Amino acid sequence: MGGARDRMAPIAELGLWVAGAALIAGAAGMRLPSGLLASSTPTPTAAAVLSGSSGASATPAPTSSPTPGSSAAPTLSPLVRKFQADLARKDFQFQATGTGSMSAVGASQSADFTLSGSMSYKAGEEADTTKTTSQGKTIADDSVYAGNYAYERSDGGPWLKKTRQASDNDADWQIFLSPARLFVDTGVEIKNGAALHRLEVADPAALGAEVDATGIVANAQLTLVFWVKADGTPADIRMEGTWDEPVNGVQAHVTTAEEFVLTRWSGVTIAAPKNPWQWIVDDLDGLAFGLPSNWSKSQTNNTLGLTSYLCATGQMDYQSSASTPMTLDTFADEVIAGLAEPAEGRKATTVSGVPAVTFGIHRSIQKDYESVTVLLRSGRSYEFLFFGLAGKDAATDAMAAQVLSTLEFTS
Repeated sequence: MGGARDRMAPIAELGLWVAGAALIAGAAGMRLPSGLLASSTPTPTAAAVLSGSSGASATPAPTSSPTPGSSAAPTLSPLVRKFQADLARKDFQFQATGTGSMSAVGASQSADFTLSGSMSYKAGEEADTTKTTSQGKTIADDSVYAGNYAYERSDGGPWLKKTRQASDNDADWQIFLSPARLFVDTGVEIKNGAALHRLEVADPAALGAEVDATGIVANAQLTLVFWVKADGTPADIRMEGTWDEPVNGVQAHVTTAEEFVLTRWSGVTIAAPKNPWQWIVDDLDGLAFGLPSNWSKSQTNNTLGLTSYLCATGQMDYQSSASTPMTLDTFADEVIAGLAEPAEGRKATTVSGVPAVTFGIHRSIQKDYESVTVLLRSGRSYEFLFFGLAGKDAATDAMAAQVLSTLEFTS
């Protein structure tokens, strides 16, 4: 989901780690996890059977569950084959609800997250909603992966349309749902009130290596369990494990336990959202951000060193440059001192987790309103300018806030 934030908050402001929660939740593709998960204790079941041999019954006679260190040689489960065949269907689809818990530890900081949500999956396309809570604050994220594009939004903000990448979060779902993966059938147990077969991944190390290969996380150590019906249809999925990933610029060790209850297996549709914003990537200034689809790039203020985007009712300009050592307040004072009109409503804010200052200006000659946001990051200064029609101050401020809420630093 979205790119990693570039800054990690000090321990006193650990709530900013919530900004990285969507990244954590998406890192292993399982974006729906709360500490509400009870561990499943198998009831007496059949001896373990592994995809790879033949002749075992799909519903073996009850016996005790295999104990750790058991040397019994597993045999093939026809049920696993049915399950693999179901995953291999071109129209394999389902809807599910999910819950889970996650924790992240990095340097001297740590954070705990609870997540819940829902998802739809069909033939490699996916739509999901995730609510992430930490320290009493909840953020909601939505994602859709359809065709060649990924669509994302946060907390009800604008949908952002991006080119779908191989490393997008849905890639991990395709790893977990691979019909070629081998599973051990440990027999029948009661799960969600139904008698289901418990299938455990036969090679957790190989699973972790595949997740590592996406480039999103490192050192993944995962277990994966499916509970399936007698015909091989999956009814529940549980993933547990650990991995390492950067959160707000600091390497973190993540622990997770996530579970999905499947509620539907047909009639699933995945639709792209209407009127998504375009995704702008500026490699020169190391920025990426969203803009409404009717905004276009302009050469209007190139001679001033500004990058400009225009629409019929507004304009956005921005610039960055190497900065001398100074505080954010000093930088804001310098910008304001160079203005022909007085600054109004100066206040502190954040942009992509970085402290910033914002204020407004009524320009008497141009008879318009300008919303300004300035910040310092990694030895560079940034100015973001949004222009709107006179008398439309609130709308201009709202557009500025919405655009800047999507901004990511890419370098």
